Amino acid sequence: MPKPKSTEFMIKFVQDYLDGASSRLDWDLDFNHYLILHYPKMERENPDVADCFAFYLSENGFDCAESLSDEEHRLFIRKQFDLFHDTLKSGLL
Repeated sequence: MPKPKSTEFMIKFVQDYLDGASSRLDWDLDFNHYLILHYPKMERENPDVADCFAFYLSENGFDCAESLSDEEHRLFIRKQFDLFHDTLKSGLL
């Protein structure tokens, strides 16, 4: 079975959290670790998509959601994930 691309891995990681397959604790402990690990590969795959992902889900997602309750956090990350997808669909990248 082929190993998923780094961008696909990070998108699946976020989607798993939003679908309830992983907890807030998993998110808080693993998101930055995985992004640091996969970001260089994401940039090689598509630098614009990597920057967009980091902008919406790290800089304006993870970094801004620390004080939210678990439910507020999930809703906020979903909003950021939707903005990321909307940007990709709009053809800006």
